[in-house]
Amino acid sequence: MLLTYVVLLMTLLFSLQVQSNSAHQLFTINVTEAAGPVPQKSTLRLFKRLYENLDIDPSLVYLPSKRGLAMVNSGEIDAEAYRFASVGQRYANLIRVEEPIGVGNTGFFCVQLTECDLSKKQKIAMLVGFERAKDICTQFALSCEYVASAKSLGKLLDQGLVQSILATTLEGKQIICQAGKDTYFFKLEASLVRYGYHFIHRKHHALAPKLAENLRVMRKQGWLNSDRSLIEQTQYDCGKDVVIL
Repeated sequence: MLLTYVVLLMTLLFSLQVQSNSAHQLFTINVTEAAGPVPQKSTLRLFKRLYENLDIDPSLVYLPSKRGLAMVNSGEIDAEAYRFASVGQRYANLIRVEEPIGVGNTGFFCVQLTECDLSKKQKIAMLVGFERAKDICTQFALSCEYVASAKSLGKLLDQGLVQSILATTLEGKQIICQAGKDTYFFKLEASLVRYGYHFIHRKHHALAPKLAENLRVMRKQGWLNSDRSLIEQTQYDCGKDVVIL
């Protein structure tokens, strides 16, 4: 009798555990290298909010840019956190959520105010894979260096090996927060401003309109950065000051 009771109790506990685990779908989102090896808590909160009413509790992973995109494209990972449209459209199995998730205000981060003056044909650095990198370097007649990590970019800037870093305000958070100085300057290049989108694997295509609607609601509630000023977008909360030029 006692043995039967124990077996029934264990069966009940196992059933409850299975129900608990299946209450939310397993769903993994790749965050680009610009966010760093450990995704920011604010990024995790944003995506949990985005998927909250879909009974999905997403987890975030960090993978190098091209590898992460390839794994989303193959379906090994469910979604890509944020990419510009021209990048995502290169991958056949990525579905773009039509409502933008953020704006990439692109410009130049400098240590000295005068070094943000592109008329001096400065040497600049940017992350490997930066969209339209070669076109930008040609357009502004710059000497460009391509770097694999945000931390390395900050070191080059601090040591004076490059005069400025070309990055979006989103990428700037990881770069500046890992750099060594207290104050940096940022000069917006209006011709390079672009909107970024959330991408999901096509097996989740039914989620796209629901996610777009959630993003519209979140924008009205102030979750997204599209309507924030440059000053607000560069308040990185890591003890660094970014002066907008």
